[in-house]
Amino acid sequence: MSRAKATILCIDDHWNGLIGRKMLLEQSGYKVLEASGGPEGLQLFRSHPVDAVVLDYQMPGMNGDVVAAKMKRMNSDIPIMLLSGYEPLPTNKLSSVDSFLSKSQPPDILLSRLHDLLGGRSKPFFSRWLDHWRSRNQVVTH
Repeated sequence: MSRAKATILCIDDHWNGLIGRKMLLEQSGYKVLEASGGPEGLQLFRSHPVDAVVLDYQMPGMNGDVVAAKMKRMNSDIPIMLLSGYEPLPTNKLSSVDSFLSKSQPPDILLSRLHDLLGGRSKPFFSRWLDHWRSRNQVVTH
């Protein structure tokens, strides 16, 4: 039985960046959920199992570092990549993310970093579903 590709949640308030990353990721075999801002991204994060998040830093209403901190409180196991056209960002803005990437980097760098964040493999659907169920029901597995 083949393993499902990872599901990536992309959040960006700029439509061109959001659609461009969605197309890049889908062409690389990922399933992509997209959100145009922090509140919508948080809702998708709560309601769908995702394997990683690619998140813009500067967005109206709620910057990416705030979104990342809220996501990490919900499920600290999901890797988050923060993107920004502004660099360097202060260290305190990066405390809740697993990776930072400048938007000026080429697409293959984004894909390589994402691959590294995912551990070089995709989780089977059931594992993603179980992780999502545990996070929604706040089940501790220690």
